[in-house]
Amino acid sequence: MCTRITPVIPFVLVATVASSVLLLAQPRVPPSAEQRAAIERGNSAFKSNCGFCHGEDAAGNRAPDLIRSSVLNHDEHGDQIGPIIRNGRPDKGMPGFATLSDQQVADIVAFLHARVEESMHSARVPGDYPLAKLLTGDAAAGKAYFEGPGQCVTCHSVTGDLAHAASKFSPVDLQQRMVYPAGRPRTTATVTDRNGKVFEGRLAGNDEFYVAVIAADGWYHRWPRAEVRVEIHDPLAAHRELTAKYTDRDMHNLFAYLSTLK
Repeated sequence: MCTRITPVIPFVLVATVASSVLLLAQPRVPPSAEQRAAIERGNSAFKSNCGFCHGEDAAGNRAPDLIRSSVLNHDEHGDQIGPIIRNGRPDKGMPGFATLSDQQVADIVAFLHARVEESMHSARVPGDYPLAKLLTGDAAAGKAYFEGPGQCVTCHSVTGDLAHAASKFSPVDLQQRMVYPAGRPRTTATVTDRNGKVFEGRLAGNDEFYVAVIAADGWYHRWPRAEVRVEIHDPLAAHRELTAKYTDRDMHNLFAYLSTLK
């Protein structure tokens, strides 16, 4: 499938790490009709199966608030939440729901992620939020993380791109950019079709069913995922991986260190 197009679809990311809520400046992209349908089905399934304990809006009742759940915030396509829905947590008194279909579980996951995004976009943190309230970490430990496990020095330099970072940005903006930088570079892909023809361009779509790119000449190409070989080039892949790895302590320590870069 090839179509010439010109619009660029904005990218949205809402990052949450336990007690830290970071709202990024990119505009929110509304869900597609298919996604809305899944969210609505998930809402109904959640209310009938989970609402009594977790609240019909997933904000908690007899059982914990799921919107702020670290498990949900590290979930990708149901890899964390799905097994819990299926098997429950007997040690915490949560029953499993083995009778739910795969589609129903996927719909509930879609609903929960939609609730997280809705909650994050409804929150607002003032840009002049005082630094003292954010500085709860250890700058020395943050420096060690920056140069060690975080592997930040692989791409960044405190005397180069990060020089005087704490003077350039407000505390909230600095914390926000630490998790996900502004000016997101484009993710590109190289696609090789079944005939060996290679296509390169900006990644325009990628899921378990289809992959699509917009080539340099402006043409849109789309293939069934199973029929092509795909290599995705994401300049911010390391940042994505970190959001699923670092802890609250890592976050606060790293922020404390970056705050010293005056």
